[in-house]
Amino acid sequence: MRKGMAVMGTVGASALFLAGCATTDVSGQSDQNYDFSSVERVAVVAVEGADGSEAAQNQVAGMFNESLLRKGYSPVERSQIREVMDEQDFQHDDATTTSGAAELGRILNVDTAIVVNVPQYGDSMSMSAQMIDVDDGAVVWSASGSAASREGLSRRFGQLLGGASGAVAGSEVDGTMGAVIGGASGAVVGDMAGEAMTPEQQEQAAELVVELSDNMPDPH
Repeated sequence: MRKGMAVMGTVGASALFLAGCATTDVSGQSDQNYDFSSVERVAVVAVEGADGSEAAQNQVAGMFNESLLRKGYSPVERSQIREVMDEQDFQHDDATTTSGAAELGRILNVDTAIVVNVPQYGDSMSMSAQMIDVDDGAVVWSASGSAASREGLSRRFGQLLGGASGAVAGSEVDGTMGAVIGGASGAVVGDMAGEAMTPEQQEQAAELVVELSDNMPDPH
């Protein structure tokens, strides 16, 4: 994999969704000397925040996996990552650091690892993500954004599907790929379901994931 120098290009985006119903602001930067065409396998190794709710974290990871697929990357399933972490006695907190994420990525045999953080979670939401090269632990892409709270969220953006499959699909919304959110988005079952995102939070998270992912360089 060709490495890039720490020369970062900055991109900013402010998208108006749902005919003025909600504003999502996203900005990001990527290493313009990094060869993203060499990246195939990617793993969302950790999701922080979201009030510590594992169910919500799984939902965010599932949304990111679908967005990565749509862009042409090959994401590792969440269940496979957890299985490897259990086998290697790899702690969640270890995977949230750049060095730890890179180490877990090497174990998973992926090209890059992604760490997501949802520090503000509630009526309003913020989210950030980093893509880390597993060979040297360098951050090759990062982005952050926020979604303002609103009432009467439109079903035009995402339709909740329910179930525990965590499937996420795209649909065209005002020229922007919208997200159709799986009700569980990553094995949310049993008593975990009560801690999952509300419909409003799912739509806010989906908006942010779509915008963050659109900011990510394509792998070709």
